[in-house]
Amino acid sequence: MDRTMNWLRLTVHEPPGEPEESLSVVVRGTDCSTRTGLFSTWARALEFPAYFGHNWDAFHDCVSEKALWHSDPDGPPPAHPLTILVEDAAQLLADAAPQDLTALLQSLSDAATVQDHDEDAGAYPDGFRLRLLLHDTPAGLVELAGRMREAGFLSSDVPPQVM
Repeated sequence: MDRTMNWLRLTVHEPPGEPEESLSVVVRGTDCSTRTGLFSTWARALEFPAYFGHNWDAFHDCVSEKALWHSDPDGPPPAHPLTILVEDAAQLLADAAPQDLTALLQSLSDAATVQDHDEDAGAYPDGFRLRLLLHDTPAGLVELAGRMREAGFLSSDVPPQVM
């Protein structure tokens, strides 16, 4: 099943022309090679609440809340998507089971996509409240794309979007 959308990019270059307020969070894939490392790193980087349960359901809930209200939880929906840059992305969950990569990408896809009935519907021209930039070397991105396919997130006949 192919879930590659405009919210997800594999990139060998630094993000071109990203406005400073758009690049909200940077995490290192080397700190996220296991599920435990990923939960700790993303919880710290995204400032998840102290009660974050370090499991996929809690991750889904926290990342969805952060994407929805990343600029001001008491104000209107933000004017720009939350952008997460993962450096050394080939290491992202490299030492974890393939289903962990599926769970991560599904959680981020759910958080990214604005539905018609959401309170921030219409706030983003392209319908995405979150951007994920996976940055690595060309060889690293080939390896990561292969694991994404193995995890069932990319179709084998669809190349990942690379910028």
